[in-house]
Amino acid sequence: MSHRVLVTRAAAQGEGTAARLRARGHTAVLAPLVRIERMAARLPPALQAILATSRNGAEALAEATGRRDVPVLAVGEATARTLREAGFADVRSANGDADALAALALAALAPDRGPVLHARGAEIRRSPLDPLRAAGFETAEAVLYRTAALDTLPPEALACTAALVHSPGSARRLHDAMPPGAPRLAVVAISEAALLPLRDAPFAASLHAAAHPSEEAMLDLLDDVPKNPVAPDVPLG
Repeated sequence: MSHRVLVTRAAAQGEGTAARLRARGHTAVLAPLVRIERMAARLPPALQAILATSRNGAEALAEATGRRDVPVLAVGEATARTLREAGFADVRSANGDADALAALALAALAPDRGPVLHARGAEIRRSPLDPLRAAGFETAEAVLYRTAALDTLPPEALACTAALVHSPGSARRLHDAMPPGAPRLAVVAISEAALLPLRDAPFAASLHAAAHPSEEAMLDLLDDVPKNPVAPDVPLG
């Protein structure tokens, strides 16, 4: 089932998502609702490992330090791939969410080997460091970026039959940007948590959470989501 898919991620990441959508036969409508802004932060000189919970965090980390020898534990494979492409030599993926990353850190690291740093954005839903602190680890945080919300959707966004939601913040921004009376569309989210801000959204014809917190799982799910029969079938620009 092919869709016209609304992609509201930041421009750089949205382009990658759009390419993967096109490869599957969908039409991508790029409408960034967020801008990524780097923040200055100093990383401690001696670290046992770094935790990265997003591709934005991975990209910001690569800019913030020239060191590539510190082990990095990534929340998922997309984040891990970004780190490897940036030259980090020892990267492991938790293949899941913040809880899975914390579990990987507890299994792979030890409290007596030095501090563990979380490279993150200004806003996070939960920290993978909490279980480590409870286990006696020394921890630190480096806030490397923040997101600035944009609030305007282009007219062609209203001709979409589906939208992708990669985080709860993305869902909130989509909720706020959709005008009254917008056509209804299917929403495919990376997790159940990312769907929560859209539970009562009038434009959400159906809500779908991926079986695994990855974009690949989102796209697999999207391929099987039927079009909303009342959505407009008009050509884009």
